[in-house]
Amino acid sequence: MADAPGFDPGDPRLPERLWRKGLQWLSMGGEHTLVSSQQRKITQVNLVALLGAALALVTSLAFWSSGNAALLRGGWLHSPFAVLYPLVWLLNRQGRPFLAQWVFFLLAMAQILLNIFCVQGTALALHYYLLALAIMTPLIFPAGQWRSGAILFIVNVSLFIYMDLRGVAALPALTLIDLGTQALLREVVVGSCLILFVLLLSVSEYAAAMSEWRLQQLASSDALTGLPNRLALREAFAREVARRKRESGAMSFATADIDFFKRVNDEWGHDAGDRALCHVSSILRAQVRAGELVARTGGEEFGIILLAEPELAERAAERMCRAVEASPFEYDGKKRTITISIGLVHMDLADDERSASRRADAALYDAKHRGRNRVIVAPAEPPAQA
Repeated sequence: MADAPGFDPGDPRLPERLWRKGLQWLSMGGEHTLVSSQQRKITQVNLVALLGAALALVTSLAFWSSGNAALLRGGWLHSPFAVLYPLVWLLNRQGRPFLAQWVFFLLAMAQILLNIFCVQGTALALHYYLLALAIMTPLIFPAGQWRSGAILFIVNVSLFIYMDLRGVAALPALTLIDLGTQALLREVVVGSCLILFVLLLSVSEYAAAMSEWRLQQLASSDALTGLPNRLALREAFAREVARRKRESGAMSFATADIDFFKRVNDEWGHDAGDRALCHVSSILRAQVRAGELVARTGGEEFGIILLAEPELAERAAERMCRAVEASPFEYDGKKRTITISIGLVHMDLADDERSASRRADAALYDAKHRGRNRVIVAPAEPPAQA
């Protein structure tokens, strides 16, 4: 059978794609909120529910294969939880995260307590999972639901202390397992508690890093076109000016503006105007080289940093004009040619962002005055008088 479209087992990026797909699946339900911390909690609840279902299934299979009567009974007690934990994902998907959090904890506690009081007692250290659940509460419940987290923390810690001090008798059949195997099972229980906590903490840290990255992207990107915004342009400008002073590299700055853009909005509507902006943005983005920058600075205006010698920068700006002109904008079955005008400044060492922007704006105004759809290079600044 042929592989599904887009799925190539030999693709070196496949592990990354599968990882991203897995994270998307784990974050289902996060679309119901715009608060990044709540989205992170939803992802963590989905993860622990998945781990709970997997652990219940693996434990059931392992106990059934043991041949010990007590463990066989434990396997049957674990097995229903493998199909109950998916209720947590369903609740998150329905936009009910608070209920999903409580359902997870109640299922986990029921699974642990049933097996302690009906099969294992404290002989195999299963009560350490109660301690793990207590530690999880701040990772599962958001700060606004601290009361729920505090209640579950206190209950689980109290149950753990009681069982650790008093002990709970196991089924007699469990004593038929040799002491070495019992010690190994206890180590597996304690080790799996640690692994569960580390996995949850790792996903929490990853989700927090992703949230921070998204916030940075929102702060430095134009929401409509996806281009860097004015803030990102200013930061890049400062970096390149500092680099030029160290390395004396060439740098040009351009201001581009869509010609007669108001006509698109007036004749075809603002939705068409937004799409026209995205259309021009994608063309301009494709024209710059690595290290260079195209940013939307407001309205139908763009700022462009070109890192090339003056002659090559002029050719690049001219290519931008011709590329936009050669790519008609299509909307609702209609086409129209869009053009841009560009004011270009070849910067010298005395230039800063303000002076370059002022000169580029003046050159852009000149390009508009001369008929639009052209590049006008700003004249060099006269040397300062001593």
